[in-house]
Amino acid sequence: KARHRKMAWDLDDKITKSKGKFGEFKTQRVILQVDSLAAQIVLQNAIETKGGRIKNAHKRFGLITAEIPLNRLKELEADDSFVYISPDREVTISGHLETTTAASQVRTVVNNTTLDGTGIGIAILDSGIDSSHKLLGKTNGNRVVYSQDFTGDNIVGDTNGHGSHVASLAAGASAFASGAYAGVAPNANLINLRVLNDSGSGTASNIIAAMDWCIANKTTYNIRVINLSLGTTAVDSYQFDPLCLAARRAHDAGLVVVAAAGNEGKNAAGQKVYGQIHSPGIEPSVITVGAVNTFGTDVRSDDAITTYSSRGPTRSYYTDNAGVKHYDNLIKPDLVAPGNKLIGAQSANPRTTLLPNVRIQQNPTLDTLMTTDKPSKTMYMSGTSMAAPIVSGAVALLLQAHPTLTPNLV
Repeated sequence: KARHRKMAWDLDDKITKSKGKFGEFKTQRVILQVDSLAAQIVLQNAIETKGGRIKNAHKRFGLITAEIPLNRLKELEADDSFVYISPDREVTISGHLETTTAASQVRTVVNNTTLDGTGIGIAILDSGIDSSHKLLGKTNGNRVVYSQDFTGDNIVGDTNGHGSHVASLAAGASAFASGAYAGVAPNANLINLRVLNDSGSGTASNIIAAMDWCIANKTTYNIRVINLSLGTTAVDSYQFDPLCLAARRAHDAGLVVVAAAGNEGKNAAGQKVYGQIHSPGIEPSVITVGAVNTFGTDVRSDDAITTYSSRGPTRSYYTDNAGVKHYDNLIKPDLVAPGNKLIGAQSANPRTTLLPNVRIQQNPTLDTLMTTDKPSKTMYMSGTSMAAPIVSGAVALLLQAHPTLTPNLV
């Protein structure tokens, strides 16, 4: 058969020292590709006669993992029983979000600093955060540095399941599951402001109160970002909409406000719909975020806007004294980010240990079923609510690198 170079020449990843009858020698752990494992005994003998040993036979893939003395590798390459030889390279996992958004690439762009959101406070105005979840933990203490309920339920945990998932996308811990589900800013501080109840609904007044709290306490917790993975149908012009006015005030106070665009990009018949950006995403000073489907790949060439992601322009309006409507017609959303079928924290139900959170109760298929350990459970969710915290995490990295940036410059 045709001969070709069949050895990966970077065989220095897994060099170890072993002792044999001729004393200590260096070995290399390799993965051998073979034509057939039917003659496994013959192959094993070929390896052993060269001073090696089989560690594992991956029968379904036609692969063998073995340790071979470095000075015998060339001999093994000459054996036609083996198709290709590769080092058993160290594999490190990187979260899909980190890779596809390039967050993993930006970590080291500032000399002597790891850009991970350290010191930056992200206020999550949502259904609460399950601070006991390992994806929201921290090596030293908890990253949920403050919690307060604005709904009147007197509970700060996440019965609904939405807020914890959102928080983990912005700042999921890189230590959890070897970084498989790390957020964009995995070391940022989280401020848990519960403005949505068990069913995931709330009032504009609750949200406004929470934003007001953020302004009053921004220095104490270094709150630089407010994440609003929520919204309401926009009717009033941003000039008069109370949520927009509160968001503008927060912006003017030095806080970057990030909001979901909404999930009304198509109607019941599946047709595209325009002009359905939600409030407070209609506010010019807010970074309004639409959702992208990455199709589970890290490359961006196959990314596409999700069909449900709300499209602009903004159609909120005011009516003048003559009865004429004046539409805002702003170009929104401002950015898009991954938001389709993302895996994040699945909160435990703080009201009862007998039931999961409301989202899982209503749709059990959202559970990834990766583990039965509640502090480690994860779930799927989709929407512009999931895309917004990706941007909030990115803002935290930017502010860590350049702390003096104003919201406008961000």
